[in-house]
Amino acid sequence: MNYTDRPKPTYFASCPRAMEELLVDEIKKQRISDVKIHKGGVSFQAEEMKAFEVILESRIASRVFKEIYNFEFGKEKDIYHWAKKQNWPSFFSLRQTFKINTLLDYAASSSFRNSIAISQILKDGIVDKFREVTRKRPDVDLNEPEITFLLRIEHKTGRNKLKQWNGRILIDLCGNEPLSNRGYRRAEHSAPMRENLAAGIILSTDWDPKKDTFIDSMCGQGTLLIEALLIKERVPPTFLKIKDIVEHNATPFAFMKHKWFQKNQGLVKKFRQRVQAKHEIWGKKWSTYKTNVFYGFDISSGALKATEKNLRRAVIPPSIIPLARKDARSLRPVGRRSGIVICNPPYGERMEEDDDRLRDLYHDYGENLKRNFKQFRAYIFTGNLELRKSISLQTSRRITMYNGNIECRLLKYELF
Repeated sequence: MNYTDRPKPTYFASCPRAMEELLVDEIKKQRISDVKIHKGGVSFQAEEMKAFEVILESRIASRVFKEIYNFEFGKEKDIYHWAKKQNWPSFFSLRQTFKINTLLDYAASSSFRNSIAISQILKDGIVDKFREVTRKRPDVDLNEPEITFLLRIEHKTGRNKLKQWNGRILIDLCGNEPLSNRGYRRAEHSAPMRENLAAGIILSTDWDPKKDTFIDSMCGQGTLLIEALLIKERVPPTFLKIKDIVEHNATPFAFMKHKWFQKNQGLVKKFRQRVQAKHEIWGKKWSTYKTNVFYGFDISSGALKATEKNLRRAVIPPSIIPLARKDARSLRPVGRRSGIVICNPPYGERMEEDDDRLRDLYHDYGENLKRNFKQFRAYIFTGNLELRKSISLQTSRRITMYNGNIECRLLKYELF
């Protein structure tokens, strides 16, 4: 059970299911070549600053973890004995709270009691190590810990049955809020679509920001519109966190409080310089900005007010994205005479919609697309695979995505 010493640290970036390829593309743009796809995420090896760049720039990642230990073991109790030998005080202090999450692969889930019990065993080993070194123990906080460890247990291939399991300890670099929480939405409104899912939807279309109109015909809280604007203008999705770091000396990312980061003042300086440079680039973006690209519509005045609030929270002047109360079933194009019209219509999940009403909505919306949106490409994101049959248009592309645990489709329609 030895610590695996690699010349470059190994990281794991998690993401919504079926969006792993999009995440690979983002990571490779940082000139990181050692990238591997896993279910629900991507692993890669890179220098620390490259990993920080992934955290700052990824529109798809939910979280990024740094691997700190890799060990082999045979039985549950081996985890405790291994943990008690490791140098946990080098990662966090007695004043910091911590938490452990455990993920078991298919073989491990049928061989061990449960993930909570495994987390407890690892916690006991960490706490007893602190007691051995400092005679005191750090506190656990399950709700808002300052340090979060992830233990991944996988079945190990090979003939050594005494050590048939592989354990990897990763430390969460992001903190209590995932990267998908950009900061421009508030909890007072229902918001079923995560921001990174919205970005993934946009990146999966053939929208050309240089020449295409972007119309959201049922804009809701404006998540698709805001994410599209950020993509077009290459504004980092973490721009509000960057603003807090530069203007308020905040520490929104967990790694900024980690001992390994704070002790490396050269790394701290490089990171802060990079953040400062990004802040200067996007901070002046909207002062003279004009656009005839984005348009948002919704039948609900409450939804339009929510969109305007979110734009203001994102420090984006609402005038950049004209909003209007209109019914998508009678909507007509605005702006340039070609582009994409997109929407995430209601599909009955967690709502009280009548099935017949929803079928009529999908049908009538499809008819309006045929009638009024010639030369556009239409995209509909839905989690109800039956309702899509009410649209009397031929799909030219179907992309599987997941909204949480709901299997969804992004449907493309060519409108001639």
